[in-house]
Amino acid sequence: MKEEKITKIAFLLMVAQISLAVEFETFAAFSNHKQGKSRIMKGHSFIIVSYLCFTEGVLAQETDGNVTKFGSQLIAATYAKFIESAGGRMVPIFINSTAKEIEKLFYSINGAIYPGGHRLLHHTNYTRVGKQILELAMKAYDKGDIFPIWGECLGLELLSMLVAGRDLRVGQLDHEFFSEVDAKNVSLKLILPRNYKTTSLWKFAPRHVVKFLQNNNAAYNNHRKAITLQNYGKYRRLNAFFRIVSTSKDRHGVEFISTMEGKRYPVYLFHWHPAKSQFEWRRDLDINHSLADVLSGQYFANFLIQKGELGKRFYNSSLLSEEEMASLIYNYKPTAVQDYLPFIQAYFF
Repeated sequence: MKEEKITKIAFLLMVAQISLAVEFETFAAFSNHKQGKSRIMKGHSFIIVSYLCFTEGVLAQETDGNVTKFGSQLIAATYAKFIESAGGRMVPIFINSTAKEIEKLFYSINGAIYPGGHRLLHHTNYTRVGKQILELAMKAYDKGDIFPIWGECLGLELLSMLVAGRDLRVGQLDHEFFSEVDAKNVSLKLILPRNYKTTSLWKFAPRHVVKFLQNNNAAYNNHRKAITLQNYGKYRRLNAFFRIVSTSKDRHGVEFISTMEGKRYPVYLFHWHPAKSQFEWRRDLDINHSLADVLSGQYFANFLIQKGELGKRFYNSSLLSEEEMASLIYNYKPTAVQDYLPFIQAYFF
């Protein structure tokens, strides 16, 4: 009983630390923001942000097999829940959109998620659209506008190949760039570098979150290919752009890069899935759902939305145009897909 009480107290402290960490950066960001009308009430100790709307775009993927009957594109509902859990709103990014349509949408959202999946990168419009958004985000950053990009699994594979200048005609079948690993359906520990506190991702992370992810098999992986430390060192463009934020070891002890972040640009890559513990309840998957796992996942959701808030794009939620309102995920209904896909719900388009 005594140990249980200590554990509960420890994780209540972790919740408080998560809130304080996010508040610290968020309030600092608003204090230093010089755009538009002041959002700080002079003479008061609080900030009015209730009318602001932060939207995150999520790239869709083509459907195949039995789920084509539901639509031609899909997005796992996990990502909408992940964004909403931190106070954001999700906008689907349709991969059959033209370059002009993508550019227009880019200036109406605060960031983009490149979700995981098993599409071949050389046979999907996910690659074309993902490349365009990365280029737009880098140009925006160079002009002082922060547009965070979050790539998971397939997203990591695409973004790392783009940065390294690899041949996208072979996609993730690039055996010189990616190595085979045994990390399919397994939760693993994160191995952090000694200087992890200097990274953007871990700088304000609560100590209990960091220790939990280091000491427990909590990071859910579902892939057979990865970038090793050797390959990271081999490709100059890759290691000039990204820094390693964590590594993990597969079932046979092979170490691979599990998390990276841009040294200059706000691009965050995960070969694991932070939101799975919160929102994916499948008994056949090695996903843990303890309070500690859920709170750790929430830290990353808060981090993503907070990064979007640092940009120059502030929208009054009561003044969104009909077109912008129509683009939100609220206009679509999720479908139960546990009999077809490795997640519970998906949106189809």
